[in-house]
Amino acid sequence: MKKVLFIVIICLSFSLVLADWSDNPSEPNLIAGFASEQVLPKVAITRNGNTYISRFDNNDGGYNLYLNLLNYDGNSLWANPDGLLISNHPQATSLTEYAMTTDDEGNAIIVFQDIRNSEVHNIVAYKISQEGEFLWGADGIMISNDTSTEVSNLSPTVFCASDNSIYITWQNIATTTSIVINRLNSSGQKLWGEDGIILSYTEGNCTWPQIIQSDNNNILLKYYQDSGPFWAPNRHIFVRKLTPEGTLLWESTITNAGGITAWEQLIPFVSDGIGGAVLSWYEDREQDMDNDIYCQHITSEGNITMVENGVLAIIDPYNQQYYPTLSIDEANQHIYIFSSISDANQDNYGLAGQLLDYTGNRLWGNTGQIIINIGPTTVTTIDAYYTNTGAVCVYEIDESIYASAWLSDGTMSWNQDTIICSSNDLKYHYDLATHPDQWSVLTWEQGYNNMDIYAMRFNSDGSLGTKYPAPVNLNATLNFPDIIYLSWSAPSLYLIPDSYYIYINNEFSQQVSGDTLNYEYSGFPDGYYSFYVIARYGEHYSEPSETVNIQIVSNDDNLAPTNKSSFSLYPNPFRDEIILQWNNPKNETYAKINIYNLKGQKMKEWQLNPAAGNYNLRFSEELNVYPNGIYFICLETSSEVRVIKSLCIK
Repeated sequence: MKKVLFIVIICLSFSLVLADWSDNPSEPNLIAGFASEQVLPKVAITRNGNTYISRFDNNDGGYNLYLNLLNYDGNSLWANPDGLLISNHPQATSLTEYAMTTDDEGNAIIVFQDIRNSEVHNIVAYKISQEGEFLWGADGIMISNDTSTEVSNLSPTVFCASDNSIYITWQNIATTTSIVINRLNSSGQKLWGEDGIILSYTEGNCTWPQIIQSDNNNILLKYYQDSGPFWAPNRHIFVRKLTPEGTLLWESTITNAGGITAWEQLIPFVSDGIGGAVLSWYEDREQDMDNDIYCQHITSEGNITMVENGVLAIIDPYNQQYYPTLSIDEANQHIYIFSSISDANQDNYGLAGQLLDYTGNRLWGNTGQIIINIGPTTVTTIDAYYTNTGAVCVYEIDESIYASAWLSDGTMSWNQDTIICSSNDLKYHYDLATHPDQWSVLTWEQGYNNMDIYAMRFNSDGSLGTKYPAPVNLNATLNFPDIIYLSWSAPSLYLIPDSYYIYINNEFSQQVSGDTLNYEYSGFPDGYYSFYVIARYGEHYSEPSETVNIQIVSNDDNLAPTNKSSFSLYPNPFRDEIILQWNNPKNETYAKINIYNLKGQKMKEWQLNPAAGNYNLRFSEELNVYPNGIYFICLETSSEVRVIKSLCIK
């Protein structure tokens, strides 16, 4: 349990005006900076690209819950940029963890505990719309409603499932600690009864539950069983699979080796993308004061795929590993693990990584990969996630925040680490959220006395600040005799452009609406043409899409095949034989040659080797039946189209 001490101070408030998301690591976005103390920020991002940031604020002598909503650019969407007061019900003199998420409609779901009910800690939930409406009432919904002063309900977590139902789970502390879980519909109705489902063990405490999505609207519930003396309890890890009706499908042991010290860590618990989960933790299994990182994968059927009690991620008898973070490449079933490391005496620190497959093979070798050498610095992992540029690890070095992205071969996919924040103040209670378009927002509290709340946005390429998504999968096809057909894919499923701008040879050519994903050109003379597309979002523009090239050549000369990087035809005009020569300057996804007549009818197609290299093709089949006339011989690859106009004379 992380505590924030209650401090009575005189509050001197000032209005906060937010600016666009900062691209300067020395100037992170100030979310809340008052004379009072702001603590425990949480962040959640809606599908349409808005960002909620919550916090507790003791500006009137007690810890009140506030919520900010920022637009895609990082500016406040609500009239009061200081935030919306969610709850000023009384809190105890310390705070525990709480949680926030969003549903499919972009509403914020916030769950926390307070003592509005006779000094008893109970769990409450609020649902706030993007318009600032209290959808579950001004006082939210009481999720628990204990009245005994011998009971405390603490540290809730919340999860919005694929069917848009909401799961809330927490710790109920009485004689022993139990886990309570309930399922709510969008209206806030409790679907598993007033008291929910209670999970407990007589031989120990059930603590720190967490939920992720499984298959068929089922969920996976991770929890700990803590046993042993209170001064040195041991932690065991379990996972359960539950149906939307609350039926237990299976329970599986992740580890019961007994080397995890209960009060030291909260472990990552992430989806494997196919209904199962991946977990990682550190423990002193040998009881030799040497902590190691372990990992386990569990399938949707409840089967572990690694060795019993988890696989040792890094074999290092000399150094210690702590606080693992996980990044999952679902397509390749790879597990990236990043962890803080230290020497045996914990005097010097660094950062290490490992790549596992779902069976526990160490793909970066037994010793893993050293990302930051052990030295006289403090290195702490914060979080990790996966993007199309690799596995992103976020970490802190001596009060500055960094991020780096890594590929499966152990190389860095960005040119260098990104500095997210370089301000040298103490930082606590990080929280990170990632949008489906693969940009992220990190928030934290910062300061030495009264803490303030800051945030930064960073993108999948390592850049900071707002970046609007560009069109993707641009393709150009030549439809004979003289039509070039352009097509592309939308930049995002969630952020729709107002329009697209098409450029030819770096000059603006055409504007089309944001719901149009293609355009036709006709009447192009022979020449070389390059195309790219830019998306416009109001006053903002994306970076250009990838460029595609088309070369149209009237080859009227009898050219002998050469080794030039080109596409040539011999003879021209042809009679009963064609010799084609071409060069792929780079590896392509595909390559083919087509012959079209003047009407645009395809006469012949060859599938070619797409690898880089020089190639020749001799063709005489069927030419004797080709009538006199003009033909277009087209070399098409994944990056460009090259065309030769040729004449057949018998």
